[in-house]
Formats: sequence, structure tokens, C-alpha cells
Amino acid sequence: MDNLIDILPVKYRKYNVTKIESGASRRFFYRLFYNNHSVICIDSSKEQENYKKFLKVYKYLSKINISTPEIYETNNNYNIIILEDFGKQRFDKILSKYPLKKLLHYAVDTLLVINKEMTNNINLQKYNFQIFKSEISELIEYYYPYVFKKKAEKNIVDEFFHMWKESYKSMDFDFSNFVHKDFNINNLMYLSNRKNHLKCGVLDFQNAFLGENCWDLFSLLEDSRVMFNNKFNNYFLKYYYKNLNQKCSFNEFKEKYYFLSSSRQTRLLGRWIKLSIDLNQKWYLKFIPTTKKRLIFGINNLNNKNLKSWYNKIIF
Repeated sequence: MDNLIDILPVKYRKYNVTKIESGASRRFFYRLFYNNHSVICIDSSKEQENYKKFLKVYKYLSKINISTPEIYETNNNYNIIILEDFGKQRFDKILSKYPLKKLLHYAVDTLLVINKEMTNNINLQKYNFQIFKSEISELIEYYYPYVFKKKAEKNIVDEFFHMWKESYKSMDFDFSNFVHKDFNINNLMYLSNRKNHLKCGVLDFQNAFLGENCWDLFSLLEDSRVMFNNKFNNYFLKYYYKNLNQKCSFNEFKEKYYFLSSSRQTRLLGRWIKLSIDLNQKWYLKFIPTTKKRLIFGINNLNNKNLKSWYNKIIF
């Protein structure tokens, strides 16, 4: 922190500094405060690419009618960003204080604005099968050996990738939509003084890509870190579908939603193991039960006998 103060813009050097938790990120987050004013500092000195991607995606999001923190200062020499402080009311911290349906509504309405107002001229990586395959492989590489204390046999691995590939090829995907990617409740802030959907502040968007427009919806409703009640899922699925004027039928939209959600939960089962090993942080393992419940829910909502059979036989 002493080094940070030396490279901050002069007007912020009299501010007090406290560190904010950063999870698995190699970035460092700080709250700078003086009298009644505070800002957030993101130190990306160890993640230059994420620094560039954050600024790039910010340019897109700052032009549409949603709440993203305003950037006040940047320092390209040290990859430092000074931006608006959205406070401490993170969605996952306030679930017991506010009606869940209301919080989710602010977030879903924000997603609708993003999908309606975001320009088609977006220069971001497009999701594809190779990315998909690399993501689901984390279950085989990390989760399977963790549970069974051995590597998966070749026939199990071959069947796993074959059924996912065939299922993927059967889907009519549209990977042309802006996707935040990590639209989870731990990246959303409650801004009580704003109106309607602007009460939902959106953070951590540097990993955005082009993909299916249902992705951020299941990131929100099927959050693998917090097992909040899913009794509103069908309501928001229908609400989102209706207000986006989708070209596909609702059943097709729902199938894509649960297919991609299940693939993401598949990846996360392996990802929690990987992070716990790589970072020597065993607390990541506490997310496994919730992720598994979300995965069971997603697989059982799919119209896919092969996936259901494999997961019920091997994982569940």
C-alpha cells in the first residue's frame, strides 16, 4: 500500500487506504477515503491484459443506460484505475435485507437494457466450441480425480466429450450478443438512491465476450456461490424472453439456457478444485455443494437423455 500511495494522482495521496478482498483475481482493490468522499482503486499491475480489457469494455457499457462506476483517472504506466465507489451493499451481502424478487428484477431489467441498447459493432471475442470444450474439461481434469482419487478412464472421458459435442452441434446458437460473463450477485451493487433498474450497479466486466443472450441470465439466477431460492426462475425466464422478442420459441430458449448453464456448472465443479490447489485456498471447496445442486437442477431441466444418463451414472 505504501508503494500505491506513491503512484496515485497527487489529489488522492492524502486519502486513507484500505484493502478490499479480491478473491482469485491477481488484481488488487483498495478503497480510498477522505472526509466524506471515497473512491475505488484497481491495481492491475500484474494483469496488464485485464487492465486493457476493462477499459475497452467500459467504453461500450458507459454509453448505455445502466449503472457502471465512472472512471475518474487511469495510469497506463502502472495499470491503475481510479473509479466511482458504489458502496458496500453487494447483492450477495444484502439478500436477507431486501426482497429477493425485487433485487433480481433490477438486475434482469439491466440485462434487458444491455441487450437492447448495445451496438452490434462490438470488438470482443466470440464464444465457440473450442472455448466450450476447454471449459467443461475442468470437470474431468480436476473434479473427477478429486472425488474418485484417480484419473477418469478413457471410455468415460470419450463418452463425456462426445455427448457434449453432439448436444452442442444440435443447438441453434446465436453468439452475437454482448455477454458480461460474470453477471453474478457478487458483482452487482445495490444503489438505493437511484431509480428503477439503475439501482443495480454492475462491476467486474472485463471478461465480456460475444455469446448467447441467455448467458448472463443464468449467471444471475443459477449463481453457484449462493444457494438462494430459485422459485422466481421460471418467472424471470418468461419475463426476459418476452421482453427480448426472441426469434426462437420459449422452449428452445429455455433449452439453450439450461444447456449452457449446465456446462458452466460443470466447469465450476472443476474450477473450485483447481483454485483451491493453485491458490492453496481450501475455502473454494465450500462452493461445491451449491454448484452441484445447480448442476442437478440444470441437467434435469434439459431435454437430453444422454447428458442426464451420464451425469446420473458418474457424477450424481
